[in-house]
Amino acid sequence: MNTGKYDVAVRPPRLTDASGPNRNLRRSWSVITTFLAAVIFAEAVFAGAMLSGYGWARTAHLANAGLLIASTIAAGLVAVVTLRRIPHGPRLGLILLLLAAVVFLQTAIGKSAANGTNLMWVHVPLGVALVGFAAQAVAGARRLGEE
Repeated sequence: MNTGKYDVAVRPPRLTDASGPNRNLRRSWSVITTFLAAVIFAEAVFAGAMLSGYGWARTAHLANAGLLIASTIAAGLVAVVTLRRIPHGPRLGLILLLLAAVVFLQTAIGKSAANGTNLMWVHVPLGVALVGFAAQAVAGARRLGEE
């Protein structure tokens, strides 16, 4: 049998630190970004309910958009300030600020569409793209602190 020095090559290297401050950072920012992704998904649910004729859904869709704008801006600013020296931190901050900008744009397009402008053809696909963009933020949070 040939066991000696080749045993090490079979084990994959650990990419992340299982303990310490980086683990807590990843966990905290994963929770924050998952929350943002869930709120973005809720927007799609409220939009579907609104299109199905539920009267309450329009109010929920609008209120959820306000929550989403405020929370993405806050998360982006906090990330830029607090994660600037953490590996992958500045990238997460930038992703969150870009997400906030796109959410703001999406809300403006939605308000214009609600007032009669023919922009639903932009509003709906941009909403779908936001779900994927939010998933990128979650993935970025999981990479925090990795070298």
